[in-house]
Amino acid sequence: MHVIEDTGQYLRVLLSGSVDQSQLFEALKEIFLHPEYPHKNSVWVFDEGCECDFSSLSMFDLIRLVKAYYPRDATRKKTAIVTSTSTHYAMAHLLCEEARQERLLFSIHTFMDRAEAEKWLLEN
Repeated sequence: MHVIEDTGQYLRVLLSGSVDQSQLFEALKEIFLHPEYPHKNSVWVFDEGCECDFSSLSMFDLIRLVKAYYPRDATRKKTAIVTSTSTHYAMAHLLCEEARQERLLFSIHTFMDRAEAEKWLLEN
């Protein structure tokens, strides 16, 4: 399950429960359609207890999808991923490395501390 919140300063995607590849892509599609997406940074929070049921291969598909649908007029600069387990952190780190190699137009970083991630989003 996912919920997208507009905090006023950035968008927050909260994922909880069992999340499979289909649900992950659904959350991505929904944030692409959010009217503030092109201009607000975002944080993706995989809550404690969230069970990710998708392969690392889907992460690479995710990067391709982001590149294909990234708005041309976007001014957003950052996406943070917050995980609560070392396994999820490792998967998210792989995503960040792939994003760097693919030269996305914004930075993606992984965190295990939500406050640290949100602070990073607000830095210039």
